Amino acid sequence: EISRLRAELASSRMTQNQHISERESREIQALRADSDRLRQEVERLTSSLLEVQTEDTRYRALSQKLLREQSIAKELLDKLRKETRQVDESRSQQMEELELQIADLTANLRMRSQIARDEELSQAQIFGTTGGGDKAGKSQRGKKSRRYIRRKNND
Repeated sequence: EISRLRAELASSRMTQNQHISERESREIQALRADSDRLRQEVERLTSSLLEVQTEDTRYRALSQKLLREQSIAKELLDKLRKETRQVDESRSQQMEELELQIADLTANLRMRSQIARDEELSQAQIFGTTGGGDKAGKSQRGKKSRRYIRRKNND
């Protein structure tokens, strides 16, 4: 509207080579002051907008960086969980095997103790199942072989 008023003023000056009244002069001055004030406010708001946009760009870049880091951390966490699960399973299998070995050794010690106490058994020859050279085609018996077969079937 200010531009329109200026255009009207310029055209009226050309067409009427008269003097402007005091009231019209004050209105023109008020309009010019309003125009200057609005121009300064537009400049201030433009500067403020640029600052906000710069800050927004910084925050977006930081957000993207944090999202990438979060994604990497999640991948690492998943990898660590998988590795931990595998180690736990391996440890469980080792514990089972050690418990079976302990049970076998305990039974062996009991048997030796009984043999040492019993004179007739101490003179006998006992054939064990160790070695296994003659049993190439036979399947194993006992807890270990059942566990192995179960594990094989579950896989």
